[in-house]
Amino acid sequence: MMKELALHVLDIGENSVRGDGKHIEILICEDWKENQLTIRIQDDGRGIAPEMLKTIRNPFTTSRTMRKVGLGIPFLNDTCLMCGGQLTIESEVGKGTTVTAQMEQDHIDRPPLGDMPSTLMTLFSSHPEIAFTYRYQYRGKEEAEIQEFAVSTAELNEILEGVPLSTPSVYLWVKEFIRENMEEIRQI
Repeated sequence: MMKELALHVLDIGENSVRGDGKHIEILICEDWKENQLTIRIQDDGRGIAPEMLKTIRNPFTTSRTMRKVGLGIPFLNDTCLMCGGQLTIESEVGKGTTVTAQMEQDHIDRPPLGDMPSTLMTLFSSHPEIAFTYRYQYRGKEEAEIQEFAVSTAELNEILEGVPLSTPSVYLWVKEFIRENMEEIRQI
């Protein structure tokens, strides 16, 4: 079991990279009014073969040749089930994959979201050739509308005019930018 959900996002994001995704969208939606937490990672990579998709929740199913187990998807599946939710994986060979984890927001066993800004910056700076989009949505118990913050590496790269996201001062600035915007919409 992973201690925070951000580690699952990192794992699935890296799976999308290994699956040759060129555009990867990460969505986190904390909806307290509907008591739902949704995590969705969608890519345009090579997809998952139907026979592997059938067994992907089994820890002994992996596409890696260096090890014989893959624990990311099985752990995320167990977390979703344990927290009153479900994990769905949709994939089409040659088109991409969408992994959607849903669970009860206030479930006592739900791990904390964790450090999403650090997770995102690890993905963004480690894979500069990939177009990432991050969308964070939030709605409190009394709010009518879901608030959203979105950022993409394409927008960041345009603003930075070629300065790499892995540059230490840029890395820290973008990480803080993401953190501040997530906190801001939680308080609206």
